[in-house]
Amino acid sequence: MIEPDTIQFDRRPTSRKRVLLSGLIVYGHGAFTCDCKYRNLSVAGARITLAYPLQLPSRFHLINVKDGIAHNAHIVWKKGLDFGVRFDATISLSAKPDVVIERLKKLWLAKGGRLGVS
Repeated sequence: MIEPDTIQFDRRPTSRKRVLLSGLIVYGHGAFTCDCKYRNLSVAGARITLAYPLQLPSRFHLINVKDGIAHNAHIVWKKGLDFGVRFDATISLSAKPDVVIERLKKLWLAKGGRLGVS
């Protein structure tokens, strides 16, 4: 018989797979980067480990170097050098760029359009 105190419940909506992948944390509009390791991974989030203590912002981009995927991520928990992060959005870095949008953007800029204008 299993005692109620020994049952552990996983609070995550999806199970995570144990991995050891290289990652890159990017923040400050790309001005700052930090290497990390993915320790486990799911479609909704990950556990990452830093090599040294660092004060991270609550939101950043997290790149999975092996798979060429970037996640908009936010910190859910922190314990020592380990962080639990949830993914808000995922971007494929290996996908072909949208040629039509890039061409339209070039035409707009050629006609005097300016970036940063609403």
